[in-house]
Amino acid sequence: MAGFKEGSVNGWGDEEEDEAGGSDTGSTDASVDTGLHRDERTTSRVVEESTPRLPWIHRRSSITDGRENTKQLHLQDTTVEVERKQKSKIEDLLGESVKKADLREAALLVGLMHIEETADQLQEWGYAVE
Repeated sequence: MAGFKEGSVNGWGDEEEDEAGGSDTGSTDASVDTGLHRDERTTSRVVEESTPRLPWIHRRSSITDGRENTKQLHLQDTTVEVERKQKSKIEDLLGESVKKADLREAALLVGLMHIEETADQLQEWGYAVE
């Protein structure tokens, strides 16, 4: 996602990052955060394990750091409304502002870890109807 600047509008209707072409590229496993940036990958594991590290949101320089894969997502109006309401509640719980991209990625991961509830939502939309 090189070349994108904060403040541009993406396919999700927010200000965080833009997507060129809408293609699915890359195959990085989103469930594993190595804690290393591209230029840090040569750092030995011994040094990493013995050195305290800042959480990801504090050591990145932009919203796209550590996010090499871009996926375009088209949302229903009802989903956008739920996101808006829940974002405020999550920010209240955390006591700080949350970037939409971080909220969406966290929600995606949680949804994929709770597949029964995700399957229930898909059934409400008409999947597995006999």
